[in-house]
Amino acid sequence: MVSSILSRKWTCPKTTFPRMMMHPTENDHLTIMKEALGAYGFSRLISLALRFFIRNAYESLVITDKEGRIRFMDRGSEKLFGLGKGEASGLEIEALLPDTALPKVIETGYPSIGRVLNVKGVKKISSSYPLIKDGEVIGAIGRVLFHSLEEVERINDKMKMLRREVRSLRQRSQSEYSAAYTFQNILGKSPGIKNCIAMSKKIAIVQSDVLISGESGTGKELFAQAIHNFSGSDRPFVRVNCPAIPFELAESELFGYEKGAFSGADREGRKGKFEAAENGTVFLDEINSLPLSIQGKLLRVIQEREVEKVGSTRTKKLDIRIIAATNTDLKKAVSAGTFREDLYYRIARTNIQIPPLRERREDIAIYAEHLLVSINRRFGTHFNKISDDALACLKQYSWPGNIRALINVLEQACLKKWDGDEIPLSALPDDLTSGYRRDEPVRGNRLRTTLEKQEMELIFQTLNQVKGNKRQAAVLLGMPRSSLYNKLNLYGKLKE
Repeated sequence: MVSSILSRKWTCPKTTFPRMMMHPTENDHLTIMKEALGAYGFSRLISLALRFFIRNAYESLVITDKEGRIRFMDRGSEKLFGLGKGEASGLEIEALLPDTALPKVIETGYPSIGRVLNVKGVKKISSSYPLIKDGEVIGAIGRVLFHSLEEVERINDKMKMLRREVRSLRQRSQSEYSAAYTFQNILGKSPGIKNCIAMSKKIAIVQSDVLISGESGTGKELFAQAIHNFSGSDRPFVRVNCPAIPFELAESELFGYEKGAFSGADREGRKGKFEAAENGTVFLDEINSLPLSIQGKLLRVIQEREVEKVGSTRTKKLDIRIIAATNTDLKKAVSAGTFREDLYYRIARTNIQIPPLRERREDIAIYAEHLLVSINRRFGTHFNKISDDALACLKQYSWPGNIRALINVLEQACLKKWDGDEIPLSALPDDLTSGYRRDEPVRGNRLRTTLEKQEMELIFQTLNQVKGNKRQAAVLLGMPRSSLYNKLNLYGKLKE
């Protein structure tokens, strides 16, 4: 029996054994064990391990001859079948286990692994292996997990649950550091917004850092996400709301810290926002609110593309793009001493200036129509248009809060009107309608036309004066050359 166990030298799918005598003596058993153990040799530890293999309380062990008669059964299995010690010897295995695969294994010489076996009404996992000598099957080994299939299934269910949790954590991490918007989400037909989109796409392609300037509510983060996604949406987009970071935690939040860096720190340390954005984008919203002490370290990150954690003396190289946004004039902040001049010139090498809503009133109708769709979905209302008077009133307003203020006004109007499919003038807030003048759009249009004519005449007079030199004309007119080209395009008079 021991020789059958110890002399295993299996090569799937069939099992082979070292040479052995037909009627081995005790010395022959030892020879077989030594040959099976090879260079490892026979020792007390090996003896105990073999004993455990035979008496394993977690798996049953049955050995049969080539006729399928039991030659060994572990004590746990004997108890399961109500047999005394050694009483299983000579019994046919199929008499105890009708579903066993051992007879088939003996017949074919091929193992059966991971088969479900019914053991006294309980489903268990079994495996059977042929014992082969000189190419002939001389018996078989059967092993059965004492754990029921139901318990295995419970373990499997638990593993599935853990996999789902891991997948959920990954998805949460991806959603935390992801950008949802693309250039398709940026609406508007005004030249100002179209120029911003065109410039942003170029910046996205060249992987340049960029400063996005604009009043609150103009859509700076929308542009930042669109630039990021235009470069590759599978990379992390880490948003940093600079005003929300406590002064004393700003350095550790942005650059991370090593374990034990300060009292209350995580034991394992923590990545900073820049390290979390590796291979992706860091969006510094309202960068103007960062303290001067942090601005100096930020300058190093931008220049060297490396970060040094709090409590560390080592730096780590990073592959990141930095997009900064501000709702203030950083040049004035530099003059006032609240923003570093060297940092300003670093982040403002490429600059996108998003015009306020009052400078692109032709976009208001587009935004209002789009916003009503989402408001209807949230409120359960059914508005699909705005009356002419109401739209004219919206276009007259100065919109200090830009798109954010427009959302607020439309929400109030929907709540006030509630029923119907059209937003009337009466549904708009009083602070808008109180200053509304029905004839003002006409006067405004006439005034705008007059001013445009005067500007056009002045531009072409200047061009004639400098004999068509647009660079000199831009200097004399006190405007950037790009603005001059835009105005010439607007008037349809551009000549190369």
